[in-house]
Amino acid sequence: MRRSRRRPLLAVATAALTAAALGLTQLGGVQSAYAATLFSDDFTDGDTAGWSKSGGTWSVVADDSPALHQAKADTDNARLFAGTSTWTDYTVQARVKALTLPADGAVALLARASESTTYYRLALLPGNQVRLEAVRSGAATTLGTLSRTVATGAWYTLRIEAAGSTVRGWVDGVPVGSGTGSIATGRIGVQTRHATARYDDVTVTSGATTPTTPPTGTPPPATPTATPTTTPPASPTPTPTGTPPAGDTVVVAKDGSGAYTSVQAAVDAVPAGNTTGRTIVIRPGTYRELVTVPADKPHLTLVGSTGDARDVVITYDNASGTPKPDGGTYGTSGSASVTIDGSDFTARHLTFANSFDEAAHDYSAEQAVAVLTRADRLVFDNVRFLGNQDTLYHNSANSSTIGRAYFRDCYVEGDVDFIFGRGTGVFDRCEIRSLDRGSSSNNGYVTAPSTMIGNPYGFLFVGCALTTDSAAAQSVHLGRPWHPSGDVNAIGQVVFRDSVLGAHVKDSPWTDMSGFSWRDARFFEYRNSGPGSTVTADRPQLTDAQAPTYTAQQYLAGPDGWNPIH
Repeated sequence: MRRSRRRPLLAVATAALTAAALGLTQLGGVQSAYAATLFSDDFTDGDTAGWSKSGGTWSVVADDSPALHQAKADTDNARLFAGTSTWTDYTVQARVKALTLPADGAVALLARASESTTYYRLALLPGNQVRLEAVRSGAATTLGTLSRTVATGAWYTLRIEAAGSTVRGWVDGVPVGSGTGSIATGRIGVQTRHATARYDDVTVTSGATTPTTPPTGTPPPATPTATPTTTPPASPTPTPTGTPPAGDTVVVAKDGSGAYTSVQAAVDAVPAGNTTGRTIVIRPGTYRELVTVPADKPHLTLVGSTGDARDVVITYDNASGTPKPDGGTYGTSGSASVTIDGSDFTARHLTFANSFDEAAHDYSAEQAVAVLTRADRLVFDNVRFLGNQDTLYHNSANSSTIGRAYFRDCYVEGDVDFIFGRGTGVFDRCEIRSLDRGSSSNNGYVTAPSTMIGNPYGFLFVGCALTTDSAAAQSVHLGRPWHPSGDVNAIGQVVFRDSVLGAHVKDSPWTDMSGFSWRDARFFEYRNSGPGSTVTADRPQLTDAQAPTYTAQQYLAGPDGWNPIH
């Protein structure tokens, strides 16, 4: 059934209502996949306003982005608290870097810090250990430990979820442990003991992001058909993504106030064989143009100047079936508004769209790609991807090459196969929105992976929210296996974990494609929540033992230890 295309450049009331129903909020122009935000601080204001200090020497310094710094190494108990004692169930997350960590040291994140000596603590410790503890009047009880390399000078993402009497901890998406306790409601905090450290991107959100107990009636999990054979270095140094890379910076502005009036002109000006970071800052406006980043122009960053992704839109309206001026049609790849072939590419605070209007055309092929990626080590931070069918084509240079991408706090919308390809991609805290095709039973497919059989990692969705504008309940599939040209070696791989699934997601969410069974693909879920997360016999689940193998860091590390996670 055809319908008028929802205009992607306008805010829609129904989207806001659905987001509210799932406990979402809008941060920096992008809808966060976590529940409502209670508190956040990335320290870009340069101070510690909103925090109360207890020991130590605290300041804000530059560290790939402004970061909170505790510099006093001989302090037994340096703490900084924020929030209110009225907080109940919530999740706190922060990036944490130990600078010095002696044998008696610790660098920690705190939750339910209702008193200065009573709290839950998730700590980086010497001896390559991460520990989750309940601290009451200074006495610590261990709730869980994880053996993991803890290197000074490396960023780690710590997260504590406190829901009811249950507390859980994670480091870089890997569970550290869980337990129960009676610590009262309260604030959050950061802490060092005989150590110095830095903290950044502290966020507190209301409600739990994972079920407090595993779903009942879960069938025995299937065993993944391809077991990952590559293990990343134990603690790769995170790749800075908080500031533009060093090197030349130019401005694009439609009104002529910058060096260029089009994005492609600025890309064209980058010399071939570029080896240094180059940044293109784009001022507000809708740029109707085709943009291509060639393979010989790596290390390029596109940044929206306002920090709000809605203010800068790059769009075009070709579809697969659109006639080309010189004959033939564009095809799926050729329909892309933006094509990225240059590795080490970063985009922040932008919208990429394909504004093809399905209702106004009657093409036999209406795939319309907003972004096509065929490169490696790509970062999309606070980016919106708008389209209908085949919105985001995450691919690689060829079938024997792996192309990795990290999507953080992004928004992706579409209906049919709108996240597809053979690339390895991590969607971290993103909103994945299914548009309504006007059907009561089939409003499309979120993913269509074509992961090659030799690649253990395809698409990972972690801490995401799957929402809809108005699609009917039980009408959207999580995915189906795409075998391009019938390639039997394209064995799709997808994991949805620790995410909130709306009621539009089917109870049997995977389906066949072009004669290939979804059961032969590598489709899994783990600890999802929300009305669309009901576990059935048609929903393979990872076991707790398997889950640590399917984390953001595992997906992205590769042989070079790439770690853009923040």
